[in-house]
Amino acid sequence: MNKFSFEHFSGLPIDYEEFIIERYKSFITTCQYIKIYFPNDDYHYTLVKEGDNINEIFIYGIKENSCNCYNSLVSIDQDVIKQFAESIFSNFPTLNIIKYAASYLSYNLKKSFLASTANDYILNLPAKMDDYYSNIGTTTRRHLKNYKSKLLRDYPNTRFVKKTGIEIKKELIDKIVQLSYRRMKSKGIIPGKDEKDAIDFYKYSQFYGQVSYIELDGVIIAGSISYLLNDRFFLFMIAHDNDFSKYNPGQLCIIFSVQEAIDMKMKTFHFLWGDNDYKVRLGANQKLISSYIFYKSYSFGFFVSKFKAGLSRFLLAVRQSKYAKPLRDAIKGFRKNKNR
Repeated sequence: MNKFSFEHFSGLPIDYEEFIIERYKSFITTCQYIKIYFPNDDYHYTLVKEGDNINEIFIYGIKENSCNCYNSLVSIDQDVIKQFAESIFSNFPTLNIIKYAASYLSYNLKKSFLASTANDYILNLPAKMDDYYSNIGTTTRRHLKNYKSKLLRDYPNTRFVKKTGIEIKKELIDKIVQLSYRRMKSKGIIPGKDEKDAIDFYKYSQFYGQVSYIELDGVIIAGSISYLLNDRFFLFMIAHDNDFSKYNPGQLCIIFSVQEAIDMKMKTFHFLWGDNDYKVRLGANQKLISSYIFYKSYSFGFFVSKFKAGLSRFLLAVRQSKYAKPLRDAIKGFRKNKNR
């Protein structure tokens, strides 16, 4: 006999937003995020109860025969996931697929397979900034202090500024996105975000956002877009002006954000996905996040999708391997020359 009961509802669980933030502490798993980034989805949610107590709230969108679960960057027990999938397939007979992205826990369930993996880079925050500096490497600590000293020496009017919530203006988000776009192009990398995405960044920043930036005589040379949920700090975007690269203002901006997170008594600082050496140098540790696809049955579509997912993961591993680095560098060089 299952100890959990599952109650299904239409719409978003707006009345449970406080519970959702407290339970999951994920900037992706909020009703406001879902409304902004999935505006056209057919929303539903399921309360998972043990007696009269709510243990979990699953939020999801339904389109044709597929269910897209929005609970991401969370840890939900495998048995609860299994029972939730069974309940969904029973309650919505036309559904054949459930997509579940970015779980901190790994699962091994029947009629499901691993779709993709990534890493969240997480820094456990100490109580004081001095303790943070003591925890990172000596060379990194020295370099950071030298970069800041040089910047302040050459530009005495340098300002480190923080804006939160409704203090954040659209123009500020636009500027940071533009800096990121130009920097990616200059490195021969196809930018993942552009001015169109800035609209959503701005909308969500009004609820849980924080923007930190470095300003020289009214000009922003580096900035970050972050989201704050409960005791977790999520660094979503970091960018800087290439003309000031010798001061490494991007990392100085990150350190400024780390200081702010410590001052606010945050427990963890999430650099999120994307494998970059600087995240480890600044004290973060890898945390695997896994995405899964659940099927109602072992259909032909299940085996085809599983094969495609396995092939995609294999090809990605090959592209990211050390043996493919010369090819990656050549492609970046070609793009850099093309963008000049």
